[in-house]
Amino acid sequence: MEKTQLAAQGGDHDPRTDHLRPVIEYLLAQGNTPAGRHGDAFAFDQGGEGHYLFVDPLDAAELRKRFAFPASIRVYDDGSIKDSLNRVEISQILPRRLFSFELTE
Repeated sequence: MEKTQLAAQGGDHDPRTDHLRPVIEYLLAQGNTPAGRHGDAFAFDQGGEGHYLFVDPLDAAELRKRFAFPASIRVYDDGSIKDSLNRVEISQILPRRLFSFELTE
């Protein structure tokens, strides 16, 4: 199987995220559902970091098999994808952790 080569940055429309759209479309086609509050879109935090969240786990081995990532984009064993150049990531949403005062004994 030939890998899809990803660029380090996207086109004119959205240079920070467009280059990752093939990965997102692949994950959506596999039945994974967006989990972010913005639906099928990146959400940006106050520090300017972009996050695209999915409900189900991401398969790192499958992503590495299907896509050729540039050096600035790293795929971690948990399936999360971090683009250090553009400060964006794609990952599975983590369950909310309880605060210590919410824990019951």
